[in-house]
Amino acid sequence: MAPVVVAATAASGVVGAVGALSAAKAAEATGIANQQGFNRAADVINQNKDIVDAKLKNNLLIFNRNNAARDALTTVNYLKSGVTLDGTPEEILAENARLAQYEANVLEYNSKLEKKRLDDEAAQMRYRGEVAMMTGKNLATSYRYKAYGSLLSGGSSTAASYQKYYG
Repeated sequence: MAPVVVAATAASGVVGAVGALSAAKAAEATGIANQQGFNRAADVINQNKDIVDAKLKNNLLIFNRNNAARDALTTVNYLKSGVTLDGTPEEILAENARLAQYEANVLEYNSKLEKKRLDDEAAQMRYRGEVAMMTGKNLATSYRYKAYGSLLSGGSSTAASYQKYYG
């Protein structure tokens, strides 16, 4: 009976250590997988900046086309009614051009703000990925310490059992 007790005591420490080491590997792998997921999300967010650029280009194209049509129609209406483009009509067209440029600048500014927001969101995702990876590593370290503790406890218990039975 004594050999069985000593062997079982030793085995329990080894089994506990192996289980804790397995949990450590799983925790570390989970942390890395979570980081990869956050990094992928950040990459997708960065790709959205291309969409913002395309949207701006399209909006500016439509905006400029509409302004050119409006200016042409205004000019035709002035000339059709017999008014020359000197003086007030010229000032109105110039003011319309200034306002159109201001609005185009606002579209570009808003696009830059959206891209900055996306940059910040992507950076936050990468940061969360770093935290997830470090959390996994910290958990893995705690499991390794638990494995060492199991080995030490198992060794101590085995020595005590051996001393008790073989004296």
